[in-house]
Amino acid sequence: MKKNLRIVSATAAALLAVAPAAASTVSTVFADMNVPVVGGTTNVGSTKAELKLKVTNIPSLVAGAAASTAQASLLTPNLPAGASVSVSSAKIYKSSDVDVTGAQGASLKPNASEVSNFNGDDTYRASATVTITGLTAGQGYAITVGGNTYNVTASGSGTIADLRIASDAFKLFNPNLTGAPYMQDSKGNLVNSGAVSLTATGNSVASVVKSITDAYKPAITTAGAKDAADASFTDIDQDVLSGLRTAGVTLKANGTFDQPATAFPVTINLIATNGRPGSFTVTVSPSTDTSDPTYPAITLDGYNGNKAMSVSATIKDLPDSVKFNYVPVNGTVDTKAIQDAFKTTISSTNTTVLVPNVDISKVNTAVAGKYPVVVSATNPDNKTTKVTFMLTVGAKGATYKTVQADTDTVPVYEITGNTVTLSKTTIKNGDQIATFGNPVKIGDKTYIHVNSADSNQYIENKYVDGSVAPAPTVTKQVMHNSYIYDANHKRVGTKTLASYSTVNVYGDATKLADGSLVYKIGDNQYVMADNIDGTSRTLTHNAYVYKTSTKRADKRVLKKGSTVTTYGAPFKFKNGKTYYRIGGPAKQYVRVANF
Repeated sequence: MKKNLRIVSATAAALLAVAPAAASTVSTVFADMNVPVVGGTTNVGSTKAELKLKVTNIPSLVAGAAASTAQASLLTPNLPAGASVSVSSAKIYKSSDVDVTGAQGASLKPNASEVSNFNGDDTYRASATVTITGLTAGQGYAITVGGNTYNVTASGSGTIADLRIASDAFKLFNPNLTGAPYMQDSKGNLVNSGAVSLTATGNSVASVVKSITDAYKPAITTAGAKDAADASFTDIDQDVLSGLRTAGVTLKANGTFDQPATAFPVTINLIATNGRPGSFTVTVSPSTDTSDPTYPAITLDGYNGNKAMSVSATIKDLPDSVKFNYVPVNGTVDTKAIQDAFKTTISSTNTTVLVPNVDISKVNTAVAGKYPVVVSATNPDNKTTKVTFMLTVGAKGATYKTVQADTDTVPVYEITGNTVTLSKTTIKNGDQIATFGNPVKIGDKTYIHVNSADSNQYIENKYVDGSVAPAPTVTKQVMHNSYIYDANHKRVGTKTLASYSTVNVYGDATKLADGSLVYKIGDNQYVMADNIDGTSRTLTHNAYVYKTSTKRADKRVLKKGSTVTTYGAPFKFKNGKTYYRIGGPAKQYVRVANF
């Protein structure tokens, strides 16, 4: 028998996590697949609704696998006030078998049949039906799903029943495709960060998304090549929503938010159809002008008409007058010259001089290439302006290629004759490095020159010719506040991942040298797998579910001998006893002594 996908509305999961009887806003049909749930129900106009059915694990789907390995969610449904939605189970169909252009919902074409197994050539959609209740009897509603709007009239009982919806069309990722994703501006220039502004009224997730997508587009490094991958946003709506939450900006019931006091960053995730991830940071400013005069003013002689740059600017080409740009291999970056060149004042109206910070942490002077340098300044009003430019290590006129690896770093070798020796130099995955001449083959490996055409330093050519496929990424929900560690299980910085936030993980859980089971989330960055997947434990006593040391979360009694998934390390309550978290986002804990 074929399995169905589990479709979960965000509010349903949150309510069911508190108590089964509380699921009155969004009811859900469950299958036996566990999928991450994000977002929450918001309200839009009285005669409008917006639904988004999304397949959430496309990077992990492979040719030949059962279609039941797909996972899908109903993300952040926007409904008229007082309405609720329930969702059927869903199935995978070939995209050609699903018509999404109808006036009153999607439909399955004659002889359409559920897909049993994926192949690498077809395009697919997930499809389900929804029922919306609590509407006005006889009222017409505009229901938007993806880029399609359906005009449907509610029945005499105020219900729209069995409305078919479908996800965006998707293909399986192909690791043999080449290229890495990046962001470009409206002029086609590569940018590593960006900035958008909010309007004075009507701020919403949709308006922020539109501002970003109007200004920036995903691109692929090998565009135009026969075997080039495509690039797209992973889930820009969820990224913006996460950015708002992290910044402490609260969404109202109608999906809008009040103008925030200061600018805040939003990390936008990208994905290529070969599975390679990327990211891009956008500074969202409450000002109607990204060159807010109250922010530090940074200028560079000969660039931008000698005018102050935006609060998060990226310089594609430095002026010819700049003297610090070309650093010799194994040379030293002249940070004092960079500080002197980027003239900085407290604001556009206050010319008191600030000395900017220069971050060269991503520059590898041992390998010729282009590396991002960030010049930043923060004024007494705690407002920060950042300018990013690409510093060149090595000579002008080299060919630059992006390193694509399935590891955090790539080794550099020294070759004499046919003798290959491992050096102490490494290159980070994602760096843009200079390569020279034609590849050479020694044994069963092919190498290419780095640093200069006559150097004895090489890397394996597979890391710059697009033939290495990075590990696929999957979005998972963090269930317990999580520190970030390096490969030696040492903390990286002070940042933590908040409970119930989402994070992209690379590949399956793996073990560090000390045996800790972790997920990789970035370059030499890991989080404990137990904080995401949890641990299945068997109760040795009947157990109540608590939300504080003195108050129960609900009326449930978990029976002795049943299994419960706990997340992360135990919490110690004020009563001195320890408890495991078992769900959320409502507070739910079980005493450790009951296991």
